[in-house]
Amino acid sequence: MGEAELKNALQREAKAQVGNLWQQAEAAVAIRRKEIEAERLQLRAETDRQLQAQVTVLRNNLLFEAQTRAMGCRLHAEAALEKRLLLMARQILPELVSDDRCALWKALCEELPEADWTTLKVHPADHKLAGRTFPAAAIERDETLGGGLIATNADGMIRIDNSLSCRLMRAWPDLLPKLLGELRKLVNNDETSHTDKTG
Repeated sequence: MGEAELKNALQREAKAQVGNLWQQAEAAVAIRRKEIEAERLQLRAETDRQLQAQVTVLRNNLLFEAQTRAMGCRLHAEAALEKRLLLMARQILPELVSDDRCALWKALCEELPEADWTTLKVHPADHKLAGRTFPAAAIERDETLGGGLIATNADGMIRIDNSLSCRLMRAWPDLLPKLLGELRKLVNNDETSHTDKTG
């Protein structure tokens, strides 16, 4: 083998080795690119999961806060409404019994036990009836009673509150939920009606 042939053979071998190395490098680069793309997709998926989890937590926290505030507002509004309803109920008590006040007075007095009633509190509209029924008793007027009477015996040991106001307060825990339920129905019907008209 001559020098020229050796040189050509070495050049061919070097060229083949360089080509082989270049192919291996390109294959390694392609593999690495795929690995990087897979890592990028995995990282993005993980980031999306974390972001979604954070969004869910934030949404749940905001929803809970909104529900808590709404419940607080509702409770506050219902407490204010309860006071207003109770005030209205007390104000209309005398009107409710105005048609048959004498019969109501008689029925309430008959519920009193036998005792020496020396002091009475009555609604002003019942003052004359009280004077006739208990002529020896000291009679005080109290508009807040609505009707009926508060009777106290001579030594003050026995005191019977048989007024409409007292009866209202005893019945109020049962009346209030029914009143609020009826009001909610009225409000819901109004909202439905309003939506139907504008829809």
